[in-house]
Amino acid sequence: ENGKPKMDFITEMMTSGTLKDFIRNAKHIRLKVIRRWSLNILEAIAYLHSFKPPIMHRDLKCENIFINGHVGEVKIGDLGLSSVKEKEKAYTVLGTPQFMAPELFEEEYTEKVDIYAFGMCMLEMLTMEYPYGECQNTAQIFRKVLQGEPPAALLKLVDSEFKEVISKCLKREEHRPTAEQLLDHPLFRDWASDDGRLSNVDLIR
Repeated sequence: ENGKPKMDFITEMMTSGTLKDFIRNAKHIRLKVIRRWSLNILEAIAYLHSFKPPIMHRDLKCENIFINGHVGEVKIGDLGLSSVKEKEKAYTVLGTPQFMAPELFEEEYTEKVDIYAFGMCMLEMLTMEYPYGECQNTAQIFRKVLQGEPPAALLKLVDSEFKEVISKCLKREEHRPTAEQLLDHPLFRDWASDDGRLSNVDLIR
């Protein structure tokens, strides 16, 4: 249009709604399911970040993750805010406050903002709560994020492996692992070697 290049995405049908829909309607999600879905998401992030230069999603959240109920897997969608990191740092502020890494607010960031958001997605699946639900407004969220204060929901986690991974994802950028490094964590490494498909029984809410 108007002489400008245009890109169209052709995607498969994901008939089971979003991960956010599933969380909203479920009483709980089994740890086996969360582990598998977290691996699906992380593998997708690793793929985007493997490009030279990396592709940043920049708005990763449960509303933008879609479920294929036939095979029990999830896939990242809604790449409308994604961007190629053409410079060492990016500077445009975008995203959803509850899932935005502190460096996003500071307007200087890398693809590791997706790792931070991934940690928040895991936290929402595990607790069935929106991150920073204890905050009354966006300003309170900004303050907590910039001070490095994690969501109150993180304190509710019982499983030590999940808590460890999420805590790593929420570290300051210079200490935050890459997607490839996280894939080597025991929580995911043992699952990456099989197809890990989940049956409909596994997805019963």
